[in-house]
Amino acid sequence: MHLFRALLRQCTYLPDPTTRVYMKNHIISRFRDYHPENTRRRTSRASRGTKPLALIQQRLPALLKTARKGILYLQRANDGHFSHLSKILSMTYGRLGKRRHQLLTSLKVPDIPMNETALRKLSEPGSQGIPHPSQQLLALINAQSRTKCPTSVLMKPKVAPAIPELNAWARPMPVKRVRNIKRRWYAETLSKIMPPLPPPEWHRLHALSLGEIPWDGPVPRRGTLSVKGYERGIVRGITGFSKPHELTPRYIRRLWEKVLVQCPMMQLDGKAWGGWDVRWGDAGAQREVVLVTEGRGASDMFEGVDEAGRVLHPLPQNLPVERNGNKHSEPMTV
Repeated sequence: MHLFRALLRQCTYLPDPTTRVYMKNHIISRFRDYHPENTRRRTSRASRGTKPLALIQQRLPALLKTARKGILYLQRANDGHFSHLSKILSMTYGRLGKRRHQLLTSLKVPDIPMNETALRKLSEPGSQGIPHPSQQLLALINAQSRTKCPTSVLMKPKVAPAIPELNAWARPMPVKRVRNIKRRWYAETLSKIMPPLPPPEWHRLHALSLGEIPWDGPVPRRGTLSVKGYERGIVRGITGFSKPHELTPRYIRRLWEKVLVQCPMMQLDGKAWGGWDVRWGDAGAQREVVLVTEGRGASDMFEGVDEAGRVLHPLPQNLPVERNGNKHSEPMTV
């Protein structure tokens, strides 16, 4: 019970309100999955499936170890470690973990054939037993493959599988190999694709990253962490992968921007490719950059040059050089 309460307490310290709610529900759900049936409430027994008691006892040591590691992970995120807090935000907004698969569920549903030609195409030899991507999924794949975001942040999927016409023996490609190539391409594409966020959630994240919605600031904490053997000073001493960072509005906006770049929003549009308009978040490009060029606060870097970069006052040709106590004038070489 102390692990469960410590996890929930660490969730209340997270800087993003949406993250607090998501992580709290995620922790409660994980604990209920392995809760013995005889100690559950009647409402939870009817709504959730139960696991055998032998399976719960078998997995309990590993689950408790995962819970202890989760407490340390949440604490590092609350201390401002970039990688830890970034991963928790990615889980909240569906870029990683369970929610990403939930958002992908609607994209996996194939389109209903609207005419006889589409129905005949589905009944062709080799079309059975292979995935048929919907127009929405194809539009998202096409949009993600054309983004200017680097591959280290957003992976670029292949628009279509590369199927050669002939095999190694210069014969037509067998139907079974074509089916396997399409299945492999579909599975690889789903692992790279980023599902779209609902429009209200996308607009809120966009406003947060731009600073249009002010951040409430860090949540006040208690002095120590109520886990046996783990105090805040001890945990901070053993963390050596990254340094803690002060949670400032600018720092939090950077984290929101990193997640927003990976979040598309899709809306129906007959003029767009595939009938879907895909919009990617890029808060950094929309933020105003003010350059002070005159008045107080102007930089001294460009003083003495015109707009073309030419020096307004030419440098002197002869500069005095001191040699053995005597000054001589020598021409300056550039």
